[in-house]
Amino acid sequence: MPETAPSTSSRFRRRGSSNANFPRIICFHGSGDSCASWEPLADLLGVYQILLWDRLDPNINPEKAISELLEYLDKSQLSSSYVLVAHSYGGTFAKLFLESRPCQVAGMVLVETGQETGIESKIEQRQYQKQILGNKPLVVIRGNTLKWKQLQYDQALAAEQNLASPTLMIQKQMLDATDREDERLKKAQLQLSKNNKYVHLPDCGHGVIEARPDVVREAVCWVMEHLQPQGEETPVEQKQETDREDGNGVSKKGVSIRLKRVAFMGKLAKLFGRSEG
Repeated sequence: MPETAPSTSSRFRRRGSSNANFPRIICFHGSGDSCASWEPLADLLGVYQILLWDRLDPNINPEKAISELLEYLDKSQLSSSYVLVAHSYGGTFAKLFLESRPCQVAGMVLVETGQETGIESKIEQRQYQKQILGNKPLVVIRGNTLKWKQLQYDQALAAEQNLASPTLMIQKQMLDATDREDERLKKAQLQLSKNNKYVHLPDCGHGVIEARPDVVREAVCWVMEHLQPQGEETPVEQKQETDREDGNGVSKKGVSIRLKRVAFMGKLAKLFGRSEG
């Protein structure tokens, strides 16, 4: 049964097995969503312990929301460590959890996160500079936010017999620039850990949790297979980011992202009329 704590804006529901040999998974949904859309993924992860956390107030302050989550976890004493799985705006809450309880985070899966602006830049930059996860496993999954906009462009170009008008040329430039910035923001998150994996799904839109729960499951299983013993971290080589599309490695670069992210969200607003959560 879902648990709604008095005087809070959170609802909690436990799924999966009673197997305590692995950290419990906490699910962080995106803006305007709920964990109802995570049910297929929860079914695939049934061998693990799962906590589905719904933020009932869409306008709740992120710090207040995390405070409620931590209070619930402390009272329930569910687990000593957690694997955080976040989608879109849920990445803000997952990173604030990481900031509050870094020792309790055993690993992370970040799905279509990185473009959200809800976390202070100084916190984010500090997490990157410290590589706050150390050698704990991290997977960053990037979909294709512009998938449908690209399809519209291709259809419009075909209607003009592949002779792009000035308007279409400008649209193409915006699409390409926005795609490059989206890739940069997603890959910047790999700085959180030395032990990371990057997955790109060019044929999937923003809603990766619903559209490709199998890929997210693979990512969670990879994290579980690469857990570090509590209290110690085994040195590992700095991993390269691997692209699921072509398998090429891409070297990491430290980046300052705050101002470019705001500009990126502005581009998305122009392309879509509003930003997606």
